[in-house]
This record gives sequence, C-alpha cells and structure tokens, in this order.
Amino acid sequence: MGAKRHRLRAVWLFVKFLLVASIAVIGASFAMKNGNIISVDFVFVSGPSLSIGMWLLLFLASGVFLGMLASSTLLWSYRRKIRLRDKKD
Repeated sequence: MGAKRHRLRAVWLFVKFLLVASIAVIGASFAMKNGNIISVDFVFVSGPSLSIGMWLLLFLASGVFLGMLASSTLLWSYRRKIRLRDKKD
C-alpha cells in the first residue's frame, strides 16, 4: 500500500509541475505578445513603464495573492472557532 501511495504522490507532483510550467509559459507568451509600453498612474504614485502584458500579469498575481490572503484569514478564523467549540465540549 505504501508504494502505491508513493507512486500516486509522484504522479500528482508531476501533474502539478506540468500545470505550473504551462501557466508560466502561457503567461510569458502573453506578456511578449502584448509588448506596448505603458505607465500606470496610481492615486499618489506613477508606476514604471512596463509592457501591457507585464502590468496585467502583475495585477493578476497581486489579485491571486490578495485572494489567498483573504481566504487564509477566513480559514484561520473558522479553525479558531472550531477549537474554541471543541474546548467547550
């Protein structure tokens, strides 16, 4: 049973690697196809001059990070509530 689990874990790790690598290749080609240089003006600061593709990838990455941060705080809150409930019982 242990060898089968180990093989399954190796296959799953390989699938995750392929997924991440394909996303990276797609993102790089997206950034290269959208090569027009722009500068984004934020409220108080002006950003550096980067290609449209790079700006979009940066905004996507920051959105993913903020989404993961928000969901992890919710998970932490739920786990804390479960621990407190288990202590009462």
